[in-house]
Amino acid sequence: MSGKGSGKVRIIGGRFKRTPITVLDAEGLRPTGDRQRETIFNWLNFLLGSFEAKRSLDMFAGTGVLSLEFLSRGGAESVAFEKNRAAASQIKAIADKLSANLKIYAEDCLTSAKISESSPYDVVFIDPPFALNLQMQAFSRCLPFLSRDGLVYIESPNEIGEDILETMNMVSIRRSKGGASFLLLAQKRR
Repeated sequence: MSGKGSGKVRIIGGRFKRTPITVLDAEGLRPTGDRQRETIFNWLNFLLGSFEAKRSLDMFAGTGVLSLEFLSRGGAESVAFEKNRAAASQIKAIADKLSANLKIYAEDCLTSAKISESSPYDVVFIDPPFALNLQMQAFSRCLPFLSRDGLVYIESPNEIGEDILETMNMVSIRRSKGGASFLLLAQKRR
């Protein structure tokens, strides 16, 4: 894995709009594209109304763009996990530069005890490298730390069916397909 940048993404909305974020040349790093982020944040804006006083958890931060986008739109705090130390360092540097309330841990979100420190979370982002197939493991891991009305966003190469959600006491709120990715926003069944 190299520390060199292989491109850039930009924050698309809120107070940090147009801030460029370098994409490291790292295996499996596939930042969520502008169109998909616009879709996700339109969904969240509609469902949450306001990001004020809301907390997010980004389980596979990569570039940190989902957490930074959340904070840019008024989120109170974001907690992000990224095992790649160079990527975690880069996320921390940009968050510090923007004075964004982002805690970044260079640890595995599936085993770290730090995941519970800022819970409950109002929004959880799950977008691991697709080749690792960790979506469902991460989904199960985050549920105890989800707020009562919390939302879980999952990006996956395969669609997650309602039958699977039902076994987790969850229900889909929004679904879409963007390129090779299936986008799912789920919430606890009431």
